[in-house]
Amino acid sequence: MIDTARLQQLAARLGGAARPSLPADLVPLIIADTHVGDAQAEAAEFIAAQFDQFTLRDGTLTMNDAAANGAARSGLLADVSRSLHASGFVRGWRNELLSVGKPAVAMIERAACRALGITTEAVHLNAYADSSSLFVARRAAHKQIDPGQWDNLVGGMVPAGESLQQALSREAVEEAGLQIDFANVQQGRSFQMRRAIPEGVQSEIIHVFDTTLPTGVALSNQDGEVDAIECRSIEQIISAIEHGEFTLEAALVVLESLTRRSGVEAPDALFR
Repeated sequence: MIDTARLQQLAARLGGAARPSLPADLVPLIIADTHVGDAQAEAAEFIAAQFDQFTLRDGTLTMNDAAANGAARSGLLADVSRSLHASGFVRGWRNELLSVGKPAVAMIERAACRALGITTEAVHLNAYADSSSLFVARRAAHKQIDPGQWDNLVGGMVPAGESLQQALSREAVEEAGLQIDFANVQQGRSFQMRRAIPEGVQSEIIHVFDTTLPTGVALSNQDGEVDAIECRSIEQIISAIEHGEFTLEAALVVLESLTRRSGVEAPDALFR
């Protein structure tokens, strides 16, 4: 039997960590009359100085795009991303385009999203072995973010042009060698991570899915981003979350599922 008070307390603590107060000097980013992000102040000043198509006025960075279409905006953001990367505002490079705004007004290189505080979307899967245990994955030691920590079996970004289901299906194959049967998948609630990190702002809407895998299913990482896959009891996972062994996102994904299945209301409308 799961201690529901324990779940609520854990959800309250981690929910606070996922949505703390943000720095006061963030600069709103406006594209196509849409507030799409909150940039680091130095990055905003750099963009305004380097690109005539942007104006920094009254603490707001605006793309002057009245005559532009989505493709033109995306092209300009590609130039901005490369300049930010060359100047050290953006670390790494993914060659993966994510949507900007919802509905999308442009696309941008994934690596630039956090310097500009652009909201991204992700999908995560709680893969149950049975009612009392879950499959979990340990992030590879070479991962730039949260290396060696434990994660849900499947989790990843939703690229531009993919639906949530398409992204989940692709990530399942890449991360676990798993072909998802959506007839046995339940979509849970979503939640938003919004916190300052060294790269800027992580603003991410995470969509939670659950499934129970068939007995004897073979799981094997295909993309080199996972060091180990284990089946653990829910009690073991809760204890590991309490000790900080899981990424914050993965911990909240597990808690979303456990509170939903137990009929427990998480505090502060964390899950919607």
